[in-house]
Amino acid sequence: MTHRIEEASEPLQKLWESYGPLHLPYRLLIVTKMLERLASASILKGERLTLAEWRVMANLLRTGASTVNALAAESYVDRAEVSRASRALEQQGLVERGSHPSSKAKRLLRLSDAGRLMAERIAGQRREFYSYLLEGLSEEDRRAFDEMLLHFAVRIEQWDRAERVD
Repeated sequence: MTHRIEEASEPLQKLWESYGPLHLPYRLLIVTKMLERLASASILKGERLTLAEWRVMANLLRTGASTVNALAAESYVDRAEVSRASRALEQQGLVERGSHPSSKAKRLLRLSDAGRLMAERIAGQRREFYSYLLEGLSEEDRRAFDEMLLHFAVRIEQWDRAERVD
């Protein structure tokens, strides 16, 4: 499971070593940016989708149906980004807008049949990629890593709430 810094490319080595262990959140940000770039470049390769559009599709695949506001809130993404992405998906015939059961003003987004097929195919590719990333980690390592990520998420949320109160 353990990788040595010598296994990394020279640019990654320099970047990684320029910050010490106190900067774990920054290192997490680096890894996140690497994941995002790879997702945009290779996982969605051959698809006419942006990463924002994929996120909308992935969340609709998970939820079945949702509003733009709910998708934005659940994903910690700007509402305008979700709105633009959902409009583009609707124009491509991948997402459909329907009535909301409790509000005439709100509209529910759903994947079309074509959108569901595409989302399921891409989700399968994502699962393969995630399996590759987790390869070599024991179940205990995975649980510990998940707990660490949750620690960061909770601390960020708490910091954010405290900042808004001050």
